[in-house]
Amino acid sequence: MSLELILIRHGEVPGIDPPRFRGRMDLALTDRGQAQALALGEWVRDHFTVTAIHSSPLTRCIDTAKAIAGPLAQEVRVSMDLTDSDYGRWTGLTHPDAAARDPEPFRAWQRDPCVNPPPDGETLRQVEVRVTGAVQAILRRYTDGSVVLVTHDAIIRVLILHLLQAPLRNYTSLRQDPTAVNLIEVHTDGGYRIALLNSTAHLPRTI
Repeated sequence: MSLELILIRHGEVPGIDPPRFRGRMDLALTDRGQAQALALGEWVRDHFTVTAIHSSPLTRCIDTAKAIAGPLAQEVRVSMDLTDSDYGRWTGLTHPDAAARDPEPFRAWQRDPCVNPPPDGETLRQVEVRVTGAVQAILRRYTDGSVVLVTHDAIIRVLILHLLQAPLRNYTSLRQDPTAVNLIEVHTDGGYRIALLNSTAHLPRTI
């Protein structure tokens, strides 16, 4: 059996629409987010042989991961380096609010978030180093099956660009919906192939 990496975004939380810099705010899933997570858990159970489940330490990810782990009778392993980007003093603000508070830093961040962080926050390059190191360490523990990582929109987009060897400036070109599933085939030679991207096929139309 080959090794697969399943990257999953957490379910819906407040602050997605209109968007805010949620970052490391510890938000709970909405009622809709909980329903999304339950539907996701059943779908993962039916489609994958899950070897392990790792999660960001934030509640929205842990609760989504538990909805996956429950039908499988597995535990959730918390990985601190899978936490969301640190948006510094923009945490909790909408984009217009951040632009009004810090006009020049916001313009610089928009031009190139790879090297221009929010005040007191992380650059995308720092996120890439943190998260790719964590994922490589996790994957070294397993040889086959499906390894599930439940994390955040920003983290998944950075990881996918890294695996594609694509510039981080393409960050805004990728979309990740709540409970989106991304399937990465891990090759024995160290290569990767993306087999599924931002799939929400597990969600009924009523959710």
